[in-house]
Amino acid sequence: MLIKVVLVALGASGLRVPAPIAGRAATRSKAAARVPAVQATLIDAFDNYKESSRAYRRTVFGPDEWRKHRSTKRYFRAIWTGLLSGVLRGLALELLFVAAVAGAIVGLHVGGVATLAMPALPLTLTAPAVGLLITFRTNQAYDRWWEARKIWGAVINKTRDLTRQSHWFRDTARARSFSALAIAFGYALNAHCLKGTLQNPKDHIGSYSTVDDKLEAELAPLIGKQATAEVLAAPHRPVEVCRLLTRCLAEEGLTPQMEARVDETIAFYSDFGGMCDRIQKTPMPLVYTRLTARFLFGWLLFVPSALLSTGLGPAPIMIASLAIATLMFGIDELGIQIEEPFSVLPMDSYCNGLKALHDYAEFEPAPVVERPIPVYA
Repeated sequence: MLIKVVLVALGASGLRVPAPIAGRAATRSKAAARVPAVQATLIDAFDNYKESSRAYRRTVFGPDEWRKHRSTKRYFRAIWTGLLSGVLRGLALELLFVAAVAGAIVGLHVGGVATLAMPALPLTLTAPAVGLLITFRTNQAYDRWWEARKIWGAVINKTRDLTRQSHWFRDTARARSFSALAIAFGYALNAHCLKGTLQNPKDHIGSYSTVDDKLEAELAPLIGKQATAEVLAAPHRPVEVCRLLTRCLAEEGLTPQMEARVDETIAFYSDFGGMCDRIQKTPMPLVYTRLTARFLFGWLLFVPSALLSTGLGPAPIMIASLAIATLMFGIDELGIQIEEPFSVLPMDSYCNGLKALHDYAEFEPAPVVERPIPVYA
């Protein structure tokens, strides 16, 4: 590691690094990057479970769900189903590691081999720093999730506006096509967000093979095969839908005032796509995430030693170490899970709700009211 740092510094200063040293550093770097096959498979299994479980967190609340959410039974239900928690299952590997370290420390002490007890004061002094790190991170992750939800709320509202404004069109068929394109924007944005955040979105697309297959099946009945092919061929599908909306608007030939109002609403769609891209492509600063992970993991590994110095028995030390690790890892994991919000937001439900609005609407042109021209004396 030291050699690697020195090489980076030399490279930044423009100095030539001798080939033998560079070769040895590259070899060590490759060796450090290798992970045993069993360990990699085990980690991948836990990661795959975390990714697949995200699809089941896209909940939409109705009256029954809110009643259950407010019920006093929630405490008993949470305790009874604690071991079935998706967060705990995802943290099983980290908790097992902490348990192994605590078991080793307790075993060495009970066997008289070594006593690795340490005063609790260092952990007491650093506990506020650990709490501040994970609390700040969780709050910022929630802000990202809430911003994504507000963006989709605005998408829903503007789509309703475009469906309403389509009644200004005198051509009924074009009005229906315009409204369908507005609904298609939501589906295109949904697919765009999923493709940009999930490596394997199989659990989010049902029986379809790919996100593109799902999007094609959603758009073809709405906007036709030709327009669907144009959207699928575009590098940025939401922007392509905006282009089709603008073209449809230009073909109608509304009055300048009406056209300006409708075009202003379409312009919001471009803003929403950019907002989603900002959240999707920019995580929280990686240096903060890495520091939190290292500090938290190291801090928890010293907890058994601190508990040992208090005179607790082996069983209480093991239980307390696991309980503290579960709490601290759990809070950090909550932030990680909602930092990328699009795969846990029920975007399919939003889009299907808008489509139901489109299917219900009758695209009859609004009546033209002849108003007398005022004459001023």
